[in-house]
Amino acid sequence: MATVGKIRRFAELDVFTMTGTVVGQQGRTSTHLSSETTTHGGGGYLHQGSGFISAPTTRTSVSSSSTHHQRLFARKDDGDEFDVEFPDVQFGIREGHRVSVVCAGPKRTGRGHPMALVNHTTGNHQMLPARVNWILSNRIKLYAISAGAALLILAVIALSVSGSVTGGIMPVAFLIGGGVVAWEVFRWLTLYRQVRLEVENVAQSTLQKEEDPTRAA
Repeated sequence: MATVGKIRRFAELDVFTMTGTVVGQQGRTSTHLSSETTTHGGGGYLHQGSGFISAPTTRTSVSSSSTHHQRLFARKDDGDEFDVEFPDVQFGIREGHRVSVVCAGPKRTGRGHPMALVNHTTGNHQMLPARVNWILSNRIKLYAISAGAALLILAVIALSVSGSVTGGIMPVAFLIGGGVVAWEVFRWLTLYRQVRLEVENVAQSTLQKEEDPTRAA
């Protein structure tokens, strides 16, 4: 399977839709288990052969969470079929419903991950914001980490050379390194918001543009 790829700029984003009629579906459930162990108490004292010692109390708690994954099979108007999987769909879908899937990815690959599901028959739509991270380049985060590391190294060098936290190049190191880190974090958050808003706008536009004739008034 070809890789979808990632983007570093909003101009690299490609959002497209696939529309068809549901011809089948499958469901599966995944369960995630987590545990936490805590220890309390314990201790005591001994003096000249007398005293007491109490054993610590250990408590382990286990929690679980389940996610229902729904895979849809849909047939386009030209006869081609596609399938997509979404977790915890918040509205009902059955065979015969007309749906659209909004996908997003980089223009250079022409591929995308399913980001939103639209049910034209019932008039519902749902977006998966967590999937936006799937197409954002990790290089932005790596740049921020690298800049922070460079900042610390320069600060240590400046401190060892000047012997003062206010002298030498240390203030400049903080300004440059801190500015780079802040800029990269701001740029990543801005790109995340832009992609999320664009996918949401396309989903709403698709829902309004194509109304299923079988949808109840």
